[in-house]
Amino acid sequence: MAEPKPSHLERTAAEPRDESLHTVTLTKIDEINDQIRLFRLELSAPFRFLPGQWLDVFVPGVSKAGGYTITSPPSLAQSPGYVELAVQKSDDPPAAWLWRDPDEITYAELRVRVGGSFVWPPGGIDAGSLRRVVFVAGGVGINPLMSMLSSIAETSTEEAEAPFRVYFLYSLKDDDAKALRGGGRRAERLQFVEKLAGIYASGRVKGVLRLFLTGGSGSGSESGGEGVVHCEGEGGGSDVPFQTRRMTVDDIAAAVGDVKERKAAVVYVCGVPTMTDEFVQKLTDSEGGLGMETRRVLCEKWW
Repeated sequence: MAEPKPSHLERTAAEPRDESLHTVTLTKIDEINDQIRLFRLELSAPFRFLPGQWLDVFVPGVSKAGGYTITSPPSLAQSPGYVELAVQKSDDPPAAWLWRDPDEITYAELRVRVGGSFVWPPGGIDAGSLRRVVFVAGGVGINPLMSMLSSIAETSTEEAEAPFRVYFLYSLKDDDAKALRGGGRRAERLQFVEKLAGIYASGRVKGVLRLFLTGGSGSGSESGGEGVVHCEGEGGGSDVPFQTRRMTVDDIAAAVGDVKERKAAVVYVCGVPTMTDEFVQKLTDSEGGLGMETRRVLCEKWW
């Protein structure tokens, strides 16, 4: 019999976390698709966090906490504001509670605590010295990187434009057959694709957004195919190109640039352990890999 997976609190026992618990109210639930819900938690008082951090989330009637990354930027958690979490459907008790009928749980009070060290800006590196920031997301690994990109976009203005370009590589499951009937892929069912496209279309972030769609059951999802997803976002309508294949280390290598450019780059990798382990090893390996400094390759694993 397989051993049970460690709980969120067990996996993150060595991570920094706040001592205090905050009471929040679940006020809004949006179903992105049949596997991902987006939750808005209204705060009773402002609290501080860094882009990329997660919350220990205690739901009513469940003794153990779930761990879910904050997807919104810190600016929205003031006055007193709110935070947003994207949660994948799961049998894990906290997630199962959050996937109940929305009418049953909306306006429930939850308790949360901030934690985590996978954050923007990178520790020990002057963000002003960077020329390339590379975000590599697999599936729900998009969550902390969405908060980071949103924060970068908010602080970049015409007068104080970020000195770096942001290369965002995002691999996710293709839309299903129902969504493909009668036309192209529905961007709103692809987690955060419209929001990402809007940020890039607005010009507040300079760089490249690349999508890799995998495992779709609908027509047009064959490996090696390509196309565009039409998005309606804050920057107006835009078409985001995609490829129907898995992301590779070569894709990341192209984003970080040559040997000289890598010295002014930082890479954030977030996804399942098999993905993060492979990419981090090849990015930092000085023999058969890219030989990047380990402090410039940051990762977080999610199960």
